[in-house]
Amino acid sequence: MPLSLFLNELSCQSDAGPRRVDEAMATFVATLKHLSTWQKVGLVTESPLQSAELARGYVYQQWVNATPHNRDRHRYILRLRDRSTVRGTLEANGHDPAEVEHLHDGRQALGIGAAHLMDGIAISLPVTQKWATSWLDVDVNRLGDNDIESRQGRVRHCSAPDEADEHEAWVRDRGLSGLNSPALLLDAWDEFFPSLERLPRFDRDLRALDPKWFLPVRRLLADLQCTAAGHWDLARSPEPHWQNSHITPESQSRRHLCTFPDPECHGQDLCFSWHGRMTPGQGRLYFRLVPERLTFRLAYVGTKPGSDRLSH
Repeated sequence: MPLSLFLNELSCQSDAGPRRVDEAMATFVATLKHLSTWQKVGLVTESPLQSAELARGYVYQQWVNATPHNRDRHRYILRLRDRSTVRGTLEANGHDPAEVEHLHDGRQALGIGAAHLMDGIAISLPVTQKWATSWLDVDVNRLGDNDIESRQGRVRHCSAPDEADEHEAWVRDRGLSGLNSPALLLDAWDEFFPSLERLPRFDRDLRALDPKWFLPVRRLLADLQCTAAGHWDLARSPEPHWQNSHITPESQSRRHLCTFPDPECHGQDLCFSWHGRMTPGQGRLYFRLVPERLTFRLAYVGTKPGSDRLSH
């Protein structure tokens, strides 16, 4: 299930001018892209985008028409936008918006409240420093049987990529924790690991994996996805900045053990030298870099080649 990002409509009620809004929207889209490297996301808004205000008197469609860059950003936002409104999303998940009210600094906060109820993240347009925080405090008023129950809560939030980083581990664990078998992992592959390609034999290996290695493999896959999607700058280095300290290339003397036919290259044998380790025991996951697509291509997962017979 995609991670729901709820637009904080309060951040769109400033007196910022077009230039400041344009700068804020560039950061907003950068934040969406940053979050998307961890898991598939869906952006939920209450108002139709075209008529929604980004600042008082300045609507979304005006921003779109301002520059070609903005039109490109608009197309990206449309790909992520959930078709349901905030209220529609709440009602579809058993929440009655009329029974609970969320206030932030004394103002009704629909998007922030939805993030609180739906265990999502509120995302703001960074027009002022007020929204430069990873958490927001809210007052929650819920209609009880005889009176109104009031309490305080905290909501995950971001308005820039660095603020989102505090929630990275939570985002990854939130989705992956429900994938507790190889079959479920493969079924959800495109959502969680869009930068990881697989040879057909990798699927077979994963389904036959020793259960003691399933959780280490799941974490290793998450680290590889994070590396490929967010920590690979070819202009700086042909190799990524690994997000797992146990990723290394195979030694020259053992590279014949990690050579596999790749259907993408007409069945030609290729060396999948890069590998991660799984413990307990001698588990390995072998892959190769595909720099032209900024992806990794996975070939094998299981017992360390050479320590047990490896069948093709």
